[in-house]
Amino acid sequence: MRYNLIKCSCGFSFGSTKSQNNYCTKCGSTSNLKYIETFDNADQLSRAISFANIPDEISHELISKIKQKESKVQTNRTNNDNILGGLSILKKATDKEGNLTKSSLDKFLSEEGLDNSSSEYLIGQAEVQGLLIRINENTWNWLS
Repeated sequence: MRYNLIKCSCGFSFGSTKSQNNYCTKCGSTSNLKYIETFDNADQLSRAISFANIPDEISHELISKIKQKESKVQTNRTNNDNILGGLSILKKATDKEGNLTKSSLDKFLSEEGLDNSSSEYLIGQAEVQGLLIRINENTWNWLS
């Protein structure tokens, strides 16, 4: 099914799956309808309709804010992936008794070429998340 973005002469944009017999859902006009774009799914059409009907006075500002939010979402996804990768590294640096030491983590980070990663930061994040508990000054155990 194809989803069409249509713009009426009144300035309103709407969507339709029909190629003929369309009418503006705002003013009811059946003439002077212009087919702007065709989409593969309803989500894409819905987003296009939303952007097309933003008043010109605020469109640039609103679109900029939406893009900033999408960028933050992507950054958060990347950060979550980094945290999960950090947890994997912490697990690999843990000994057979379930103890993690700062020196074992530093050694593992160096062996893996991750010299830019901070063992203190990784351990601190795991502590804050309730995954590690400090046993002594340089040793932690897993809580889960």
